[in-house]
Amino acid sequence: MANSKSVAGNSSNSSKKLTASQRFWQELRGYAEALVIAFIVVTFVFNTVGVVGSSMRPNLNGGVGSSNVLQSLLTGDRVFIPKYDTWLRRAGVLGHYNRGDIVVVREPENAPSAQERGRRPFFIKRVMGVPGDHVRIEDGQVIINDFAVDQSFITASGEITPDPNNFPQVIVEDGQVSSMIMGFLRSRNGTPFPRLPDDGYMPEPVSVDDTWVQLYYGNALADITDIPDDVTEGEPVVLDIVLKENEYFVMGDNRDSSKGGSEDSRYFGPVKSITIAGKATAVIWPPRRDGAWNWRRLTPPETFSDVPAAP
Repeated sequence: MANSKSVAGNSSNSSKKLTASQRFWQELRGYAEALVIAFIVVTFVFNTVGVVGSSMRPNLNGGVGSSNVLQSLLTGDRVFIPKYDTWLRRAGVLGHYNRGDIVVVREPENAPSAQERGRRPFFIKRVMGVPGDHVRIEDGQVIINDFAVDQSFITASGEITPDPNNFPQVIVEDGQVSSMIMGFLRSRNGTPFPRLPDDGYMPEPVSVDDTWVQLYYGNALADITDIPDDVTEGEPVVLDIVLKENEYFVMGDNRDSSKGGSEDSRYFGPVKSITIAGKATAVIWPPRRDGAWNWRRLTPPETFSDVPAAP
């Protein structure tokens, strides 16, 4: 009887033994299920994004710098992106992003760096203007709907002093914008990079029909739809960009070119809403930095609640 039980037990174990092919497909199925779950979570639930470079200083730390992306990802801040928020906004349930939100954006095709690299990575910027807003920059001061935004959220630490840029500074002739006040620098590969006028740099006007002006600023120039009657024709003037329904004006917090600066809507105009991949709601890593807690929510600075509605 003992032998009979032993034989029955061996028969049961034998029936559960898998062939090499069966083990392979079982293992593959496990990996596939894990990948599907990960895809669903990243696409519809949440994602995390590492900050690389200096464009969002002093409010986000990009690690050692964009010259070493891996080290930057390991040492920089990592932010939390709720993906359901993105899909609800694209479906029109949550409406527009808010002024002051920090968002992840696909670099526009006309961005200077995209022209240089031939590829379009994602980057992190702050929403300054939302659809319908009137936006301009005078001596580095961002003005939205004729309201000068308090920039202490980037200057209070003393690390960043915004460049005194003027944007868009143009020439009006016969009631139309005929040229833009700007210059171009050349990269080592010969790619022209825009340089904006400021209190110490006033380049010659460049025709709005210029190829490079159209590439970088065609969308911004098309948004200058309200030319005041009292504009002195033939003289430099900074006019408002009026954002269309699907456009946002985004900027990095680091607007100091001597500290690395930020490539943003000052250099490629407004971005399309479809290029925004999500809103950063919190810094989740590393937990501590410079001896203090680094975990924190990312909420718009108070000054943005004072911006009036678009006229």
